[in-house]
Amino acid sequence: MEGIKPRLLKRIHISKPLAYIYFVLVITVFLASCSAPSSYIQKEPAKGIYHRVKKGETFWSIARAYHVKIQDLAEANNINNPGLIEEGSVVFIPDANQVIDDVITSAKTMNAETKSAVKSDSAAKVKPSPENNDGKNIRSSTEGSKDKDSDKKALPPVVASEKAKLVKVTPREDATATESTPVRKPAGEKLERKSKAKSAVEEKEEIQFEKKRFVWPVRGSVKTRFGIQPNKTYHNWIKIVSVAGTQVKAAANGIVIFSAQLKDYGETIIIRHEDSYATVYTHLKKRYVKTDQNLKKGDVIAFIGETDEAGDVYMNFEVRLHGKARNPLFFLP
Repeated sequence: MEGIKPRLLKRIHISKPLAYIYFVLVITVFLASCSAPSSYIQKEPAKGIYHRVKKGETFWSIARAYHVKIQDLAEANNINNPGLIEEGSVVFIPDANQVIDDVITSAKTMNAETKSAVKSDSAAKVKPSPENNDGKNIRSSTEGSKDKDSDKKALPPVVASEKAKLVKVTPREDATATESTPVRKPAGEKLERKSKAKSAVEEKEEIQFEKKRFVWPVRGSVKTRFGIQPNKTYHNWIKIVSVAGTQVKAAANGIVIFSAQLKDYGETIIIRHEDSYATVYTHLKKRYVKTDQNLKKGDVIAFIGETDEAGDVYMNFEVRLHGKARNPLFFLP
């Protein structure tokens, strides 16, 4: 037995590095499982370009030319009233990689291509007229004409002329029938009118606000807005400045899906709401809720107390829809 001990000790000594590596892997996996969902907490660089508004350009034509949704363009630039956009102002175009010099021409081209695509799609959906395109009806009408010709040939001249008088329509009767009978327009023309109306509506698309969706999570003032910043960085949140110890409340009914400290974000809480919305509360001082906890709108979830570089007490607040950051100011009263 004494001869076995040295070999046993040597084997244990060799396995220590492997045990250490295994321990580190276990801790890493554990910490990763405790981290917040990447779809809710993530830093997004400012991907896009700056467009300077020229004479004759509108907010709608700019969005159309760059193929960007009006809503996304408005939220990224914190524009509540696109009609007030002025010549010389700068608009940030998210995800664009090249400046368009002639917005008006590009917008018209986009509209023409859209109308053409809608018209082609509408034409493809138009059902063939049974009087003209149905092979059976054409054959039956042809056969019918042949039968009539054969009848004319078979009948004596006198009987044929009398039969013609019976089916003949007088000019007066024909006029009356034309005035009283409504004219049916082709279905394709009707669909084309609808597509034009739809295009007109799309060109006048309005920005949507849901001011009653959430309540303010904390009393204070907005120091930093959502979207593009003066230093050309892009924020997915708003920074709310308040007084140390102020209560932080749930912005709406929901369930806590994350409550822990997170690197670069401090004490963090994420609440999932109905309709695929979520709210994120970061840089908190103290949390009072746990994961899987059900909340009502206005329930106290934390306190604030963290300070920024200027010494202001603050917290950051995010709104996400299907994991995509949205401008909180478009959802707060």
